Amino acid sequence: MDPLKAAAATLLCLALFWLAFRLTRRLVDLAIAGGYAEERRRLAEEEAAQAEAVPQASAIRAISASLASNRDQSSASAIGAHSPSTSSISRVQGAAAK
Repeated sequence: MDPLKAAAATLLCLALFWLAFRLTRRLVDLAIAGGYAEERRRLAEEEAAQAEAVPQASAIRAISASLASNRDQSSASAIGAHSPSTSSISRVQGAAAK
């Protein structure tokens, strides 16, 4: 083989290798950046879910407290106790008791 042709083939192979190497590096960098973006999105969704779960927990506590107070009032009325709106204390205190 002619030395000039061998040098040209070598340069062509080096150029192709360099292009393939750059393309591979770029694809790896894009994959890494995509992984980081996915991780940030997943963490943001988890934080949003936790922020949403906190009011739900407080709402559940409020509902259970409301049900408990309703249960106490219904049992108090069953034994003949006065309701807060008709007690003498609420009549004396007026609007402050409400």
